[in-house]
Amino acid sequence: MAGETLPTSVQQFLSKYIRSLEQLEVLLLLRNNPNCSWTPVKVYEVVRTNRALVEARLESFVLLGFLGKDDGPPPTFRYAPKESLGAAVDETAGAYQKCRVRVIEAIFTPAVDSTQRFADAFKVRKG
Repeated sequence: MAGETLPTSVQQFLSKYIRSLEQLEVLLLLRNNPNCSWTPVKVYEVVRTNRALVEARLESFVLLGFLGKDDGPPPTFRYAPKESLGAAVDETAGAYQKCRVRVIEAIFTPAVDSTQRFADAFKVRKG
């Protein structure tokens, strides 16, 4: 994939669901270990980011349909995506493995909305 753009489906997935690299790392950690149940502390120990943020990410992924949750104490989370989401996560994971920099760029470079491009065409330029 070097020198290539990401597949449109991966770009759309990232744009819709992923706002940070840490968020992607959390999702892929659970995806890569589908038979494990994870507490927020266990995820934190691997990802090494803010514990409260990790817990918020996990809860968010439950609401979005990526993870299942078993109430504790402590609560545990496992990778259990809705069918439509599983394939998108798999494709994104493959792209991240093959061209990590492109995926990171896609996360941090917002997509230009076609409506915004149209509006920009009418801006008056000085000079």
